[in-house]
Amino acid sequence: MKICVVGLGNIGFNLFAHLCHKFPGEIIGVDVNETRVKELRSQGYRVTADYRALTGIDVWLMAPSTGNQGQNLFAALEQMIIRPGSLISIESTLPPGTMSRVSEFLEGKGFILGTDLFLIHVPHRVMFGVDKTVCDTPRVMGAFTRACLEKGRQFYDPLVPLLVEVSDIRVAELSKVVENVKRYVDVAFAQEIYGYCVDQGMDYDDLRLAVNSKNNVELLATDWGIGGECLPKDMSFLRTVCNSILLEGAEQADRNYRDRIVNQVGSGKQVLVRGLSYKTGVKDLKHSRGVDLVRALEAAGNTVWVEDPLFTSDELSGSGFSPNDVVDQRIEKQSKEKDSVVLDRQKALNFQ
Repeated sequence: MKICVVGLGNIGFNLFAHLCHKFPGEIIGVDVNETRVKELRSQGYRVTADYRALTGIDVWLMAPSTGNQGQNLFAALEQMIIRPGSLISIESTLPPGTMSRVSEFLEGKGFILGTDLFLIHVPHRVMFGVDKTVCDTPRVMGAFTRACLEKGRQFYDPLVPLLVEVSDIRVAELSKVVENVKRYVDVAFAQEIYGYCVDQGMDYDDLRLAVNSKNNVELLATDWGIGGECLPKDMSFLRTVCNSILLEGAEQADRNYRDRIVNQVGSGKQVLVRGLSYKTGVKDLKHSRGVDLVRALEAAGNTVWVEDPLFTSDELSGSGFSPNDVVDQRIEKQSKEKDSVVLDRQKALNFQ
């Protein structure tokens, strides 16, 4: 069996590396980013940027970042040399309606789904910092035909702890978007309640302890705002098909929360920002609200230093930030003075 993972970003590479252990010698990866390909080749991985080198593939696992209209996914499909009888699994999170477009695209190439080509949608799930791989959690699978479902079952059943099959592929498509938007709304709600607690002089951590003592309720922790690639993107996906004042309000609440952090600091301050990665415990600055915060504070006329246990001072400097290793004690001593502020990511409104 020859398996190809398409797209080697955070999600795709996690899948690719896991399958390399499960099926040694049978996996190849492809990515259009030649720098990324060279980096992975230097680490000993079998990868390419040339789709023409990918012939006789039995299973295509599609994990590219889709773009706002799925354009990256279709660009990859256009380049793939698809042989009859192969399985194509779309693992990327999709704007609702994309799988129908994929089906039409493949049928336009002369393939008959369920007969000479098997198409499924198995949206990835992974909580970085919690799950080790994208195969550690139950997965949802949908398809247009029973034969496609059966083909997908044969491949995924040995890989995941539970495969949840749905009869309507639109359900599989929507499920991942809804999961992320649900979390977006939950975080926006947490930010609102946290702000209220600060206004009233109440301890938000105590409130969380009280609320979360009920086993079917979870009041989440807060951060610098709702960041990362997935939650804001999937909110935009859902809002294109679901015109809801609730979703609009959640987006506005998050903007207001982030503005409040900046506005409370004001200008002309020396500011220490603790925590810069897009998410606690995940070493990645892409789509980070911490990065956005630093730039907004600087734009407001503040001098900003940063620290993050996941990054060295050289790494922070190389990314264009002023690391805190030199000024730590001075900032700490001046933190109670009006011209100095210390910001912690989960207590962004509780200035030290």
